[in-house]
Amino acid sequence: MKRLRLEAQIPNLLSASRIVLCLPLLLVDAMTVPFWVLYVIAGLTDMLDGFLARRWGVESKFGARLDSCADFVFVLVVGYKLFPWLKLPIALWMMIGLIAVVKIINAISLYRKIHRIEFLHTHANKLTGFLLFIGMMAIGQSYFVSVAWVISCIALFAAIQEHQINKQ
Repeated sequence: MKRLRLEAQIPNLLSASRIVLCLPLLLVDAMTVPFWVLYVIAGLTDMLDGFLARRWGVESKFGARLDSCADFVFVLVVGYKLFPWLKLPIALWMMIGLIAVVKIINAISLYRKIHRIEFLHTHANKLTGFLLFIGMMAIGQSYFVSVAWVISCIALFAAIQEHQINKQ
């Protein structure tokens, strides 16, 4: 019985650790080895928390919300640190803005419907997250803009799909 309780907490601890890892991420210089080590560890917690929760049958609404919160904090911190390094064409910034608008509309419409904000963990959203995670490591490479376009197209599809699901 104790093992089950421990298993039930490990995914939530992984999500919480992602939030905790954001503090040292803020304190180290971007594009350095310490930054990328923390980045990879935090990203691995994102991949493991949901996987373990599903595998062990310990999914919970709290865990899903904690995971979404941890994802949000992680994206904000990484975005803040890597923003100066992003050399993107204006059209790509516009695409990113469109994705943000769709995601905000999704959050508002779902809040109006169920009185809370939730982000769906669809396959397209998971793929987007994974591609963002590995794609950021291409910053500074000659192919980064192409990678960013591919990720943005998939992210837009995921956001539109999420909107369609929210409407049901």
